[in-house]
Amino acid sequence: MTDNELTVLSWGIGLLFAYGAFHMAGLELIRRAKPKQKKHRHLGLLFTFWGLAILHLIEIALAALLLAYLLSFPENGSLTEGFGSSAADFLYFAGVSFATLGYTQLEAHGAIRLLVMTLSLSGFMLITWSATFIYTIWGESFRD
Repeated sequence: MTDNELTVLSWGIGLLFAYGAFHMAGLELIRRAKPKQKKHRHLGLLFTFWGLAILHLIEIALAALLLAYLLSFPENGSLTEGFGSSAADFLYFAGVSFATLGYTQLEAHGAIRLLVMTLSLSGFMLITWSATFIYTIWGESFRD
């Protein structure tokens, strides 16, 4: 592995670890802030759903910022020719990589591929964690 690949991979692993702590804190915040099940069972589920959506959008935005930062150094690689450099472009690429295990119309070239790989792994893990969380809230809401 080259120095650039090790650097980008380190950023990706760091992002994965930061996501774990951030996501756990977000889930706890959602759990504590949602309306009580006995009074508002449907509202509690909707609040949980909306909270998870916001949590994932923040996580995607963090990845977009990291992508933009790392791609500002040409030695870290590039994305497919034609990729713009606007915030919307980075947000799109990060979001699709996060939500679809990296199946986008764009390809990563060079060391940045390693960040995209960790981003895809992170998205898979966090979406699965969120699905388990909302399933648990659903069970608590309709246990009776």
